[in-house]
Amino acid sequence: MNRPPPHTPPRRRPFGRVKPSYLVLLAATPLIVTAYLRTPDYRDALLFLLPGLRYTLAVTVLAYALAIALGLVLAGLLLLRTGRRTVPTFTATAALLAAAGAALLAGPTDTQVLAGAPDGRVAIVRGTPDRIVDAVRDGTYAADAAPRRFLSARDVDAARAYLADGRVAAVLLPADALPPGLPERWRATYLPDAYRTPATLLLATAGLVALLAFAASQTREHPLAIFASLYVDLVRGIPMLVVILFVGFVLPGALRDLTGGRLQIRDDLLRGVLAVAIGYAAYLAEIFRAGLEAVPRGQVEAARTLGLSGRQTARFVVLPQAVRIVLPPLGNEFVAMLKDTALLSVIGVGDVTQKAREYGAATLNLFPPYNSAAALYVALTLTASSLLRGLERRTSAADR
Repeated sequence: MNRPPPHTPPRRRPFGRVKPSYLVLLAATPLIVTAYLRTPDYRDALLFLLPGLRYTLAVTVLAYALAIALGLVLAGLLLLRTGRRTVPTFTATAALLAAAGAALLAGPTDTQVLAGAPDGRVAIVRGTPDRIVDAVRDGTYAADAAPRRFLSARDVDAARAYLADGRVAAVLLPADALPPGLPERWRATYLPDAYRTPATLLLATAGLVALLAFAASQTREHPLAIFASLYVDLVRGIPMLVVILFVGFVLPGALRDLTGGRLQIRDDLLRGVLAVAIGYAAYLAEIFRAGLEAVPRGQVEAARTLGLSGRQTARFVVLPQAVRIVLPPLGNEFVAMLKDTALLSVIGVGDVTQKAREYGAATLNLFPPYNSAAALYVALTLTASSLLRGLERRTSAADR
């Protein structure tokens, strides 16, 4: 009886594992390099864009790490379960926060007085509340008032000096700092920002906590899980460009006003990292939650039956399986984040796209910078995709 010929494995080709489309790009790479070496416009544009590559990579890596941390926190909140004391605890917390805010609203008040001529410029001291300044500037403090122009003074003595020199016709000063004999035009009593700002924050937080407690009482879900779900739904429903504009321009101003200038976000790189991380944390949270919930519940119960603690069950049973599940979508999000960093050019981050805009505006030659930016992004995304695909293959091989 003749034996069948032994099976010979097919010979592995040098580029057998390379994606066909990548082979086309690799074959065209020498032509592209030659074109850049021989064309001065493209060579100069590429050299101008290369410093922005550092910002692009830095924002991507830092934002990805921060988004993973935020996503893990949100995923943990989404998996929380409510207990018997959860809703009463949150209700009591809301009441305490509201009481603290009400106590601050009852704090001592200050008085600002507009005195002097009914028209002409007004001297104001730096630090005067904007709502008082706006009422005088727009002429809304009285029915017959007219809009006024301002001259800023560093302190009360400087404002008085401006009035004495005739540089202004009126002053807006605290009631106890008015020069004697000056006719009073308007008096405003207000709560200082040192009390008003924290009171507003406490009352807003109390309202949010109360709403979460009410929703939890109706749905039997944990209030923090409802908050995390609300965050995920809201952020995923907002375009990334709007998130970047909000974090880049609105959030720094709000923090500066709320903290009286003590907390400011001035660094463009930090604003870009925060914007991208806040936007992508919502997507990563859903990936982490789905990965954790994909682990069969029976395996967790079996591990606990065998005597493993909760930490050991998470380390040896849940996390290894969850990591293999979430690894492919996490890689996809990294590539998407790498491309979305191009949107940061709208807030002034000096990434590749911003450099391309600057070069095009300076030379009025748009093809070289934007073609070079596209080539750099293609190189980055293909490299990242290849590395992630190799990591997935190694993970799959380790499982077998």
